[in-house]
Amino acid sequence: MKRILYFLLLFSGSLAQAQSVSLLQLEDKNMSSYLSNRKPARLSIQVKNLPDSIKKVNIKLTLVNLGVGFQIDKFAETDATGRSEIVFDQNFPCQQIWLSVGPYLYAGVYVNTGLTIVLDAKKLEKKPAYMIADGVEYLGDDGKLNTVMNKNVVFKQNEKEALNKILGNLRTLKEKTSEESFLSKVDSVKSALLKIDEAFISDHPDYSWAVKDETLSGFYGNLCVTYWGGVMPARLFNEVINHKPYFVSNEGSTFYRYLQSYSEDGKLTKGKGLAGALALIDSLYPAQKSDVLKLFLLDTYKDLYSTSYPTIINSIKTPWCKKIATNELTKANLNQKKVDSLFAVSKKLEKADIGSPLVRLPFEADLYEVDEQTKAEDLLLNLKSKFSKKAMIIDIWATWCAPCIADLPSSKSLHKENKDLPVAYIYLCTNSGSNIDLWKKKVAEMQIPGTHIFINEKVLSRLRILLNAEGGFPTYVAIDINGKANSKAITHMGSLNRESLKKVVGL
Repeated sequence: MKRILYFLLLFSGSLAQAQSVSLLQLEDKNMSSYLSNRKPARLSIQVKNLPDSIKKVNIKLTLVNLGVGFQIDKFAETDATGRSEIVFDQNFPCQQIWLSVGPYLYAGVYVNTGLTIVLDAKKLEKKPAYMIADGVEYLGDDGKLNTVMNKNVVFKQNEKEALNKILGNLRTLKEKTSEESFLSKVDSVKSALLKIDEAFISDHPDYSWAVKDETLSGFYGNLCVTYWGGVMPARLFNEVINHKPYFVSNEGSTFYRYLQSYSEDGKLTKGKGLAGALALIDSLYPAQKSDVLKLFLLDTYKDLYSTSYPTIINSIKTPWCKKIATNELTKANLNQKKVDSLFAVSKKLEKADIGSPLVRLPFEADLYEVDEQTKAEDLLLNLKSKFSKKAMIIDIWATWCAPCIADLPSSKSLHKENKDLPVAYIYLCTNSGSNIDLWKKKVAEMQIPGTHIFINEKVLSRLRILLNAEGGFPTYVAIDINGKANSKAITHMGSLNRESLKKVVGL
């Protein structure tokens, strides 16, 4: 019997008719009607030829989103027959999901209406598949699209990576060259990327729209980053305005995210604060693009969600975008009520259990491990109980995250210089992509005082939702002494001094 996991995801959409026909663009005026009339998308996974010793296969899904939280982790597993079926009630159109299936497959897949992935464990036992390989089949409504798009990922991969590296350095190049030379370089990189696409498309002409769309989303997103704090030339800006992604993918979502940041951070202005940001977006872009961009303001203003979200919702006219924003407000309210409820009873606990104690290090560091069986709600409750008379700063990091490690010394200095303040420093390190010995080594090498927890990635994912702190690494959450959590107050620890520290934790 298939295991059915219902993931209630609250985000966006895009149309699939036949595999050889392009989807609706996210900004298509018919998108709302399409989404309101379709069934939830499904992802089915079948791992065949499993050894008798394997009773289940763990599955990790990292879903790309629009608005709050760039990527969200979810987890599933197969049943004893190697099957798993996931139903997505969030109703996103053609959403990209970064998928890890045990030791057999890592791939970025697109799920619009229905995708079935069949893996042959026997063929993949020696070498896991990356995107596509013998032993991997993509079937169902979205099967052909995924077969083509995953082939495209590995097509002339080194050449594309070299060109994308140039794109990533455009901002530096722009500062060192004349505008004419810079624009010439921009055009040459775009032409080179599209030339590679044309070579691939010659064997897959029905998917020209999809391949080029993802390439251009990445290209124009990088252009927006290049011109942060400035004004883009009219020719390029018109190209950006006219680009309309089909996919809720890494490339599609970051295109909108970077465009929203460019609009707000540039020299263009329509006033200060949220009202100014909304007025500016409405003045620059067509209605549908404007409404998609407003979804990313939800992330910018989520620390003030109770007042900012209704304002954003009222400004959105496109129904499917308004629904996403409304769902985010509902989720934020429910999570805050849950946190408030937990903290309201935290003082009744006689003992605070925040995981398995491992060791106390001589530089005032206490190390714990939190396993998969721990409830995120219990962990949060026990942290508040342990530090009932203190505010908390929670640093969510990873041993493989360079920005995380670079910022830890700043946290150490802040802690050392402000010991008299009632602030607890809590470091949550994910076990994803790491191991406990490496984590211990990192903590010992840097000698960071505070409470260190090596936390199971599933528990961390649930905790992020509670704290409205979904996203990447590092993430910082400030919790004041009354239990109000704020995941936007700290962008990096190095930006804090004594006064700003007191402000973010409400002292």
